[in-house]
Formats: sequence, C-alpha cells, structure tokens
Amino acid sequence: MSLHELWHVTVLASTLFAAAGLALVLLAPLAFDPPPPGLIGARPLVFALAGMAAILLVAEWTAIH
Repeated sequence: MSLHELWHVTVLASTLFAAAGLALVLLAPLAFDPPPPGLIGARPLVFALAGMAAILLVAEWTAIH
C-alpha cells in the first residue's frame, strides 16, 4: 500500500468515525430519557474530534487532490 492510499484510508476512517460519534451524541437523547453521564462529559470532545475530521477532509479535498 502506497503512502497516498494510506492517506485516503486515514481520511475515510476519521470521517466515518466522526460521523458515527456525532450520530451517537445527537441521537442518544432520543433513545435515553436522561442522557448517560459519560455521554454528557464526552460531548465537547466528540464535537472537537468531528471538527478536526471535517478540517482533515477539506484539507485533503483541496490540497491533496
């Protein structure tokens, strides 16, 4: 696997994990009456990591290709 292909796998994985994390954070209140305490504490971290994944995706799209 070349370095370029590894870069694409990294961008895809980070984007998919960020989308899954956002889905959990945003949809958990629909599934649970009070959100679990661990989820409340992790919300800022999940939002920050999702933002970083979005920046990585935009950087890849504009600078690499």
